[in-house]
Amino acid sequence: MKKSLLALSLTGLLFTACKKEKTVDFEATDVTGSTILRGTCTKNIITPNTTGGWINTNRIPAAGVNVTVKVNKSQLYPNSIAQGADVYSAVTDANGNYSINVKTNATGVTANVTIDGFTGTLDTLINNVTKTGLYANYFGNSTNITLTMGQTRTFDRDFTASNLSSNPNNIIVGSAVITGSVGYELPLKVTTGTVITIGGFTNVAVPAGQTVYMSFDKDPTTLAPKTYTAATDASGKYTFTGIPTVNSGTPGFGQTASLWVADFNTNRDTFQVINSTNGALISGPSGVFNQETNTQFSIFSNEVRNAVNMFYNNWTAN
Repeated sequence: MKKSLLALSLTGLLFTACKKEKTVDFEATDVTGSTILRGTCTKNIITPNTTGGWINTNRIPAAGVNVTVKVNKSQLYPNSIAQGADVYSAVTDANGNYSINVKTNATGVTANVTIDGFTGTLDTLINNVTKTGLYANYFGNSTNITLTMGQTRTFDRDFTASNLSSNPNNIIVGSAVITGSVGYELPLKVTTGTVITIGGFTNVAVPAGQTVYMSFDKDPTTLAPKTYTAATDASGKYTFTGIPTVNSGTPGFGQTASLWVADFNTNRDTFQVINSTNGALISGPSGVFNQETNTQFSIFSNEVRNAVNMFYNNWTAN
């Protein structure tokens, strides 16, 4: 009996000695999600009332309206050193509706929503037949709203026509061109014979198809800010052509263009030069180049503003 108890005791000690304590592993998680921002844009139309007169408060869809949403990284990742911004855009459909999926977080982010103005006709609707009216301005606006992860937010815009005759009679509308290139900065490795030098940086072109945004502070027709987009070619070059603007000296028009490129996800490779010949890139860590901007003042008619270049150089590793 004593031998059996002793054997059981030894077995229990061995089991206890072999048992490992469990530990809880912590993993970094992405606490971001998405919010659907949607809405409807309408414009007023003239219709007959029941007493033989006319009213202009009834509404019809406003199709083809540009909607842009900008969320700063500092809002998306609070208490971090994140820089730059995410930019989203959509165009209203034939029913005046738009829908944008925006990256947000659980605490809520401040999003700048810009709905562009436009020029169109203030029409008349009689017995469901539309009669084309005179041209008018429909002014856009820019508003900050809070978007929270997992929710759907509605943001509508009801445009009301403003007669074009209210504009100064002496406005002469022309056009301008803005062109430049977009590149990003890479570390440099130079080999000359047997001598290898590592240091300095060089700029290389971004891939074709990168979006360049431009906000023009005052469109001469709508008298409101207007947003344009262009895409880079294989050499990193972009061009905005036919930008509506006014002649120099026109009162009330500063004609400032704000250009930017959104965050750019790419590796921080090293650029090689071997005996004055470009060699292959040396693969580096992955990360993000933060948004770059460029502001151009006094863009007037018949002007070609060239070499408006932007270079990514503020890079953050993943």
